[in-house]
Amino acid sequence: MKTRLPLLLSFVFVHGAFGAEPAAATAVFVNPNAPEHVEIREIGEKAINRVAVTLVNEVNAAVAKSGADKAVDFCHLKALPMTGQIIAGMPRVTAVKRTSLRLRNPANAPDAHEKVALSKVERDIEDGNPPKLLMQRIDRPGEKPEWRLYRPMAVAPQCLTCHGPSDSLSPELKARLAERYPDDKALDYTAGQWRGLIRVSISDTPPPAAAPAKGAPAAKSTPKA
Repeated sequence: MKTRLPLLLSFVFVHGAFGAEPAAATAVFVNPNAPEHVEIREIGEKAINRVAVTLVNEVNAAVAKSGADKAVDFCHLKALPMTGQIIAGMPRVTAVKRTSLRLRNPANAPDAHEKVALSKVERDIEDGNPPKLLMQRIDRPGEKPEWRLYRPMAVAPQCLTCHGPSDSLSPELKARLAERYPDDKALDYTAGQWRGLIRVSISDTPPPAAAPAKGAPAAKSTPKA
């Protein structure tokens, strides 16, 4: 019987050098449908939709243009933005990530909070109650809360080209995957099987408005997303 992980996760970040006091961070899952969470959920869902559509379109285009083995190079080099404004027009989205229990790219390895989310989804699927969305609030002393939205990803039929049964892959594709991802665990999936999570982080409040250029009128309001 699997040990069930608690929904409340606490762990320690060490700041500074020797003698620094540890600061505890706590994460808890909350109801994404609660009225007080509607704004955060809407921002997160909009961001996830844009990321998912963009990734699928770009991968499909790469496969159609160069073939699956060449598309591996595209996927290997393609990275989600991590600095600046992550998604155009959505300044409250502070991070975007894909992660899984069966990794292809080690750069997508889950952090402590994501491991809890992945374990929860796995457990809920085993219990016959796959979630459509998870919302997690992370609190760190002296900082505003970080909100994370997670959406489970399923394997689409076109994904089987690179993630399907290993004995169905072409020798060229196998060689390219072995070269790029020697510790690849993301094979032998079937269509519709749970693949992992897309996660977006959202700031608790809108960022401060940028100062208007000299002579330009000040903005009347700060955008919410």
